[in-house]
Amino acid sequence: MSTSTAASLMPVSVKIPEAARLLGFHDSKTIYRLIRAGKLKARKVGRNYLVSYKSIVKLIEG
Repeated sequence: MSTSTAASLMPVSVKIPEAARLLGFHDSKTIYRLIRAGKLKARKVGRNYLVSYKSIVKLIEG
């Protein structure tokens, strides 16, 4: 699979529980703390927060 194909398969955003799973956290509260601290970008859509997948990757890569 080429890099461009892999990049096109990545989601634009994920919900809080999925962000927690991707980052290895068991508690969603940690994700909310990271959002408040500005380390993750998120938007509220209706009753849900959607976390930017790029910000998750950026946090992992340092």
